[in-house]
Amino acid sequence: MRTLLLSGALLLASCGPPSAQPDAGATQAALVPVNMNGHDKVDLLFLIDNSNSMESMQTILQDSFYEFFQPFEDLQKKQMFVDFHIGVVTSDYGSGATGAPGCDQSPGGQQGILQAVGVKAARDCKAPVGARFIQYGTRPGAPNNLPPGQDLADTFTCMASNGANGCGFEHQLESVRAALLNTSENAGFLRPDAALAVAFLTNEDDASAPPDTDVFDKRETMKYGYEDSYSRQTRFAVICCPPGKASCTDAELTFPPYDNSQGPLAGCRPAPNPPGQQYEVKRYIDFFTLPAAKGGIKADPNDVILYAIDAPESPFQVIFSNPGTPAGQAYAECPALNESANPPCVPVLQHSCHNPTRPELFGDPAVRLNTVVRAAPTHRIWSICEEDYSVAIRQLALMVASQLGTGCLTDAIFTAARPDDIDCKVSDVKEDPDRETVTDLLRCTGNNVPCWRVENKDVCSGISQQGIGLTIDRGGMPMAADTHVRAGCTARR
Repeated sequence: MRTLLLSGALLLASCGPPSAQPDAGATQAALVPVNMNGHDKVDLLFLIDNSNSMESMQTILQDSFYEFFQPFEDLQKKQMFVDFHIGVVTSDYGSGATGAPGCDQSPGGQQGILQAVGVKAARDCKAPVGARFIQYGTRPGAPNNLPPGQDLADTFTCMASNGANGCGFEHQLESVRAALLNTSENAGFLRPDAALAVAFLTNEDDASAPPDTDVFDKRETMKYGYEDSYSRQTRFAVICCPPGKASCTDAELTFPPYDNSQGPLAGCRPAPNPPGQQYEVKRYIDFFTLPAAKGGIKADPNDVILYAIDAPESPFQVIFSNPGTPAGQAYAECPALNESANPPCVPVLQHSCHNPTRPELFGDPAVRLNTVVRAAPTHRIWSICEEDYSVAIRQLALMVASQLGTGCLTDAIFTAARPDDIDCKVSDVKEDPDRETVTDLLRCTGNNVPCWRVENKDVCSGISQQGIGLTIDRGGMPMAADTHVRAGCTARR
């Protein structure tokens, strides 16, 4: 009998996570953010899961990285250049107050420190010169800190070769947060005048938890269940409708069962804390989506891009099986709970994706992580079960290129749209210490400047699928001081 129970009233009072924007294109009414403010600096951070089973996915990422710079090579021809910082951090942050097999106490592991050379890097790998991250500019002759005899792709591969011996209770979100707040080992990586892009590569959901939690303690089997990634990582971090219900009220939401769920569970979302054991995802949503004045990481949250290569949130299904099933091998169901059997028969979380021809490519439902990613104004999610991540890396590059202030409309919602079929909401925003003044701009119809229009733009030919972008016409006048533009567009059917 497990001792941690849920109250429906408690869930009703506290379970509502912050709203997350759906993927652009999921609804025609969604406004796709368009960056009009311009950055020639981009800080790009890769979170690479280094737990068991991840080496194949790490290799695919490394092999796909060359795709990232193609759009920027196209922009070079148009005299548009970018100054990059590129860093790598792992998912190993330890596991609570006691640690766990293969895990340090929290904070432990790599603790969000940038990996200048991964632990599984080739012997001849060299770190970036003078920093734990790559400094690389696309302007011809721009300085960089690549080590002698090692090009950009090889240097990234050296940083991203992190192996698969890290803690199995992954703290993806906490590791990224710690990395971006670290001003000692990671000094110089995060720049206040740069856009920020974070790319997650992981095949399990986030388990970021307070350092004093006992949920990972192997001695607490009677309280939490068998020590594996479902019972200790997912079960007390997610709430779902009860088994057998296709929908439910907030008051009915509960932890998934320590049992066979008899099919996929509906309505799964991040659990609040309490009663959940992990940090609430609001900690990370606020970090990425609030302005710095209110606790966010950037002065303008529109300067943040989140990209995840992970597994879909559904189906979310619990079955009985052996938790020690080798990575990549399908779970074989067993009949009933038996924690002391050899092998044990306990609840495990069924994979939500599994590549049929490459079984080592699989992933579990990323309910928490995807909720955070979708909360960012500019975001995208790609399946980790795909055999090739080159399309994902190119998408990430196009999203980063959109931060250069070109106004290019890069999202798939605009694929078949003509300029006249696109509506935008464009505003000048003046930030004062105690308030925000917003002045909406109208579509250009004559001499009504300042105004906006959507048009074919040469600079967008390497970024936008149709070479179209948003332009603000100020009649030759500069934008007011201490003001930035907030813009989003959607396509009419």
